[in-house]
Amino acid sequence: MRNKTIGVADSSALPRREFLSQAALTAVAAVLAACSGGGEGATGPAAAPNPEPGPDTSGASLTITLASFASLANVGGIAAVGNLGARPIAVVRTGTASYTALSRICTHAGCDITVATGGFTCPCHGSRFDSQGQATQGPAQAALQRFNVAASADGTKITIS
Repeated sequence: MRNKTIGVADSSALPRREFLSQAALTAVAAVLAACSGGGEGATGPAAAPNPEPGPDTSGASLTITLASFASLANVGGIAAVGNLGARPIAVVRTGTASYTALSRICTHAGCDITVATGGFTCPCHGSRFDSQGQATQGPAQAALQRFNVAASADGTKITIS
């Protein structure tokens, strides 16, 4: 038995092969756009990773008074000190007159990390970093971004850039 055609084919209709080809290309483009992390303003654990700029890329700086952070009175002390632009920053006292400034953005998924005993912890997925910013427990693999630190002449303030 033969199938009967009902209705008349529209001559302006897209051939099936061309339609499927265009649909596949559109799907691939959507996946690539989603993977590029181009969505600005995303926040929280599901956010795309924050790309870490190198020091001095924004021209911003953060100056802090060391006496305002009691934990920085001793070598090995760590303090969350504020933001450099939109980046939360922590300072670690590494010597009697030396300091390291680190981003508090997890290198795994871009979450804000917290200061913990001897380093940092990411509340989103459990990554841990030591006081020098090195990843010590995954899923993060990369170290935290470092920033330049300059002490004032009298040693009471530092400027992070």
